[in-house]
Amino acid sequence: MTERIIDMNNPRQRVTFINLLRELRGSYRITIVKHRPRRSDRQLRYYWPCFVHEFGKYLRGQGEAYTDDQCHEMLKHKFLRQTFIDPHGEACDYTRSTSDLTTTEFNEYLDACAAWLSDVFGIVVPEPSEYHEAVAARGSGRVERGAGQHEQPTAAGATATDR
Repeated sequence: MTERIIDMNNPRQRVTFINLLRELRGSYRITIVKHRPRRSDRQLRYYWPCFVHEFGKYLRGQGEAYTDDQCHEMLKHKFLRQTFIDPHGEACDYTRSTSDLTTTEFNEYLDACAAWLSDVFGIVVPEPSEYHEAVAARGSGRVERGAGQHEQPTAAGATATDR
């Protein structure tokens, strides 16, 4: 399967696409959908350590045995749950996948998660720029590391040693 993103406002891309279609022979299933930017890898690199891991760390500190994957599912269930009505009139709940969210939708999800984690659990999530700056500083060698230890930015944006 070939998937392409074509900017139909770009005359060169549009002509290339039309010429490609003209050359096709045989049967094809072609689906054309409007491109929506999906949540980014950078957003995920912020979400997992600052939201999911910190939530799990908090719960584990309270004696709960939840994994980070379970904490991710809890956050999704809290903020991405939707309902549809089946043909018999019954409500059916489902949870959206974060991979289906646009970058804007994912930012809205992060904002809702951050507010809830702060209000309910006292977990303060750093701003994305603070977190990414801490990671960049660590990667550039500006943060010293102990032998055999791995530095992880904490939810507060500081650096903590994770053994």
